[in-house]
Amino acid sequence: MKAINPATGEAFGAEFARSSRAELEAMAEAALGAVEWLADARGEVVAGFLDDCVARLDGDRAGIAQVAHEETALPLSPRLSEVEFNRMCLQMREAAKCLRDESWREVARDAANNLRAELAPLGGAVLAIGPSNFPLAFNGVSGGDFCAAIAARNPVIAKAHPGHPNTTARIFGHIAAARDAAGLPAAAVQLFYDCAPEDGLALLAHRGVAALGFTGSRASGLALKAACDALGKPASLEMASVNPVFVASGAAATRAEAVADAWSASLLLGGGQFCTKPGVIVVAGRETAERVANRAAEVLRAAAPAVLLTEATRAHLSRAVAAMRGAGLRMACGGEARGPGFRHDATLFVASGAEARRHRELVLAEAFGPLGVVVVVESDAELVEFARALDGQLASTVVADPSDDAARRALFAVLRFKAGRLLAEAMPTGVVVSPAMVHGGPFPATGDARFTAVGLPAAARRFSKALCWDRV
Repeated sequence: MKAINPATGEAFGAEFARSSRAELEAMAEAALGAVEWLADARGEVVAGFLDDCVARLDGDRAGIAQVAHEETALPLSPRLSEVEFNRMCLQMREAAKCLRDESWREVARDAANNLRAELAPLGGAVLAIGPSNFPLAFNGVSGGDFCAAIAARNPVIAKAHPGHPNTTARIFGHIAAARDAAGLPAAAVQLFYDCAPEDGLALLAHRGVAALGFTGSRASGLALKAACDALGKPASLEMASVNPVFVASGAAATRAEAVADAWSASLLLGGGQFCTKPGVIVVAGRETAERVANRAAEVLRAAAPAVLLTEATRAHLSRAVAAMRGAGLRMACGGEARGPGFRHDATLFVASGAEARRHRELVLAEAFGPLGVVVVVESDAELVEFARALDGQLASTVVADPSDDAARRALFAVLRFKAGRLLAEAMPTGVVVSPAMVHGGPFPATGDARFTAVGLPAAARRFSKALCWDRV
């Protein structure tokens, strides 16, 4: 395969080969040879490897960011060369800290019974499959799952995303050089670019693979979850979320246009291709909700067509728009795919609360791209009832004035069971790398609401097992 420039639709760069089943199984077998080495190595050695990764990557910052820009059409600066690059490096530094202080192990001692419990490595590799939308910070060979797996002292087998293989190859060159310089086994970090789906499942079934880390679509995530469940292997899955924003009646009346501006800016960020994109805003009060919708339509209508990451992304967005049109929802602006490359108009739909409930599978379905829905409800009570009907989300925001205190408290009381992260006023597209962050949530946002994919040491727990030393 070759990369495709989303801005032009043209293939470019190196050709990348599809790995055979035998090659994949050889990688898994080799990973078994690195398990004990990583489990027993001094934390300082593995941490030093990550520190060297950061230094080598930072030395090639401009080159890596430029290739990522060409493959994804995401803004070069500050998005790739600064914000996302810094995040990638910060995650590695946090993983190095975990390796030095062993904070991820959560040791518990019972001296009277001579017991010590701790978290321990899994005994096999973590298969890391990253998404299209974060070519650096969520890359399978440099992103959050990679860092968490290494912090928990597991080998990593990474699969490159077809949307940015050249970026991944360039990053992996530095990771492999640091690995070799630190004396880690070659099988501590491995990479492949493509495989037949059935061969990928065979890799997952191999005894050398102990867990899966996946960020991507709900359809792919559910298929992988079924495979992992059948195998009895843990899977960390981030899949789908619309991250709804709830605007109470008082706030809607006093600052409808300001709320619409903030929501629209968040919706358009990265071409609407963030997993934390607030795809739905629910506004209490018919007249004020229409003000929000009208202002959002102005902003979206003025925006240039977004360049989407892949042709498949645009096709999925076009299907979502067509389905909403077919259901009779009111389209306020946009709706068309554009060229050259994989462009699409910023698009806004407006639905009543009754329409949103009737077509909830459409309104609450994640669709990457600059697509948003304003849901108009009559009252704060209906706002709360809409929150009660939600599926699991990564994040949800409440916008409320002091006069909305009762509605704010009622919303948070419901939403704490619906989302992994709750925000007051702020839109959810900014995810800070911090031990206090939760980037997770109830199904179908993720496969397991107990975990977070961002923030160490907590993120490392996904790739660990419980171990008790009894009188040892």
